[in-house]
Amino acid sequence: MSDPLAELNRLQERDLELDQIREDQSRIPEELAQARVHLRELEIHLGDLQEQLNEVRLAYSKLDLELQDLKSKREKAKAAQAQATGAKEQTQYGEQIRQLSGLIEDLEGNNKDIVGQIMPLLEQIEKLEAELAQVKAQVEEARPKLQALEAANQERVDALEVQYQTKKVNRDQLAATIPSAIVKEYESIRRARKGTGLAKMTKTGSGYRCTACNVQLPMHVAQQVHQASKVVRCPSCGRILWKGE
Repeated sequence: MSDPLAELNRLQERDLELDQIREDQSRIPEELAQARVHLRELEIHLGDLQEQLNEVRLAYSKLDLELQDLKSKREKAKAAQAQATGAKEQTQYGEQIRQLSGLIEDLEGNNKDIVGQIMPLLEQIEKLEAELAQVKAQVEEARPKLQALEAANQERVDALEVQYQTKKVNRDQLAATIPSAIVKEYESIRRARKGTGLAKMTKTGSGYRCTACNVQLPMHVAQQVHQASKVVRCPSCGRILWKGE
């Protein structure tokens, strides 16, 4: 008659193989992880640049509208000055034209020493547009590379899944040959103990130890394990103890 705990040990070996496959499936290759981070950083940078560009364009549009309004007012003042008949009126319109010209110069500058508010915005827009185009090109280059890595990783995961399902069938067939109560208890312990529900008892100089938690076992526990008349669990870690083959 076969030892059910020996069969349970073989079942655990298969379960650990299945666990390893699941772990391998969840592990992201370093190259793929780096490619994901790289593309994400580029997309964030691209979004930041686009937001900056939108803000600068908005500021430029407001100043440009203000500039056009000032120029329109100046043209009207010039037309009114040309039609004015009195010296006082001409002087008043002349002062208005002078003030409007000063405001216009503040916005668009001149060809000498005044830069104006609009020119720096235009330069900033040009710089941001160039940088935006560069980052867009980097994104377009990085995206297909990432897609290729994702596809290769999916192929790897799918191949591992085929292995998993094949081994799972063999594992379930083996489990069916072991008393269901023992399998149920083992699986419950395995879930609680992160993978192992069975531990081999080993002989040491001063007695016996559980190989899972390395705690020395009381002599009466070791004797019960050797007798193999019932399922005995480690009093420390709670795993099923097996005397070995």
